[in-house]
Amino acid sequence: MALSLAFLLAAPVLAAVSPLANADDALENVQNLPVIEEKCWRNVWYKFETPLVTLVFPAKGTKPMFLWWYTNDNSTIYVIKFKGIIEYLAFDKPYYRHRFHADNATINATMWKDRIEPALRQRYAYGGVMYRQAVSKFIELLFSLHRAYLPFSACNWTLTGPVFIEEKGYWSFNFTLTTVYGHPNLKFAENNIEIRCRFYNTTTIEMPDPDPKYADYNYTVAAGQLKFDFVVKHWEWNINKINDFLKKWNISIPESKTGLALWINMASIKLKDLPCAENEVQYQVERQVETASQMREAIVNGERYAVDKNETSQDENPVQATLQIRERFRERVRVYFARGEKDVPVGFLEFVPWARLLYPNGTTHEFVDVTASYIAAGGHLRLFICYPYFGNYALEHDPTIGLASAPTIPELITTKLLWILIGATAVIGVAVAAVKLLKKPVNVLTVK
Repeated sequence: MALSLAFLLAAPVLAAVSPLANADDALENVQNLPVIEEKCWRNVWYKFETPLVTLVFPAKGTKPMFLWWYTNDNSTIYVIKFKGIIEYLAFDKPYYRHRFHADNATINATMWKDRIEPALRQRYAYGGVMYRQAVSKFIELLFSLHRAYLPFSACNWTLTGPVFIEEKGYWSFNFTLTTVYGHPNLKFAENNIEIRCRFYNTTTIEMPDPDPKYADYNYTVAAGQLKFDFVVKHWEWNINKINDFLKKWNISIPESKTGLALWINMASIKLKDLPCAENEVQYQVERQVETASQMREAIVNGERYAVDKNETSQDENPVQATLQIRERFRERVRVYFARGEKDVPVGFLEFVPWARLLYPNGTTHEFVDVTASYIAAGGHLRLFICYPYFGNYALEHDPTIGLASAPTIPELITTKLLWILIGATAVIGVAVAAVKLLKKPVNVLTVK
């Protein structure tokens, strides 16, 4: 009885610490998929259909938004939208946080207040001519900085392709940011941001750089998955402008104190809500998909994360979580859309925990670590993939979307286990009562 009770009490703990079942093999071991291509589905979408997955994206390339679903069950449509990029300040954490945009107001409230102004005060007499001159110049500099957030909805995108690359086994197409509207200080982003896309009909091992010294940096893309190369060819950093200004006073801010975040929204809609996505594509209406989204949970780091609540409404200190990323070359970070049905494939977004920095000729300078944070936004998830400062190099990183078998999430106490515990407790209670009737001393684990 003691052994049985110990096992019953330990079972929930064992379930909690046991690894997730690897349920992805059946879907992700498919080596080849036939693809039906439709260039103007519903007069809005470019469509790829396979026996496993159906993928659509704007046929005219108006915005980088992608929808996909299990071909045999279109009741749930998965959506990702590339929302924009954010230059952020990384004081004590390497990932993006809402309150640390690298804009003039935040820089003034943090860098100026905590580091720059005290250094100037120490160097020059407070209120003196040199001090006042420095303050005046810094205020001018603040107003010349670009805003931290570049919304992709304020940009014109140009679609190139798709073209089938037969020897590689994928369709290749690119979204290129060609015009920035309404943000003159961000015009430098024009033609410098690309989302290169490859939709695979053959499972392939990708090596970003064929140089043997980078052989460890590789990953497998399965048939039916869409792989992106998010590319920033050039970025003008606000911190560079600040440091150029501070050189005169022998002050500098470490470049590691800033980074660039790619903001992606993950949502799921019903087939009847597809016109909401089409309104966004055709008329540039915003937040139609997010409003219609019925996503309730995501599976992050092997745990369920509720997204039906809106944590972003806490403007001062939103509850923003971080992905625990292990620095392993072949390990990928995966975020699942959670569904109630266990036998239906679910959508996912994944990425490798490193990005490549490139020289102008396209060769590799180095690989850098990638971090991430996320937050529930009321029916959808906001994911921020974060890259460290990369100076004048180009950045390349590779998110992927697709379908996988629903991951098994262990429960601490299942219904079946609960009834077993109740039954065991009853048996122990009867045993204790029987021994008491015999007027013998009792221990719930051993009977003397």
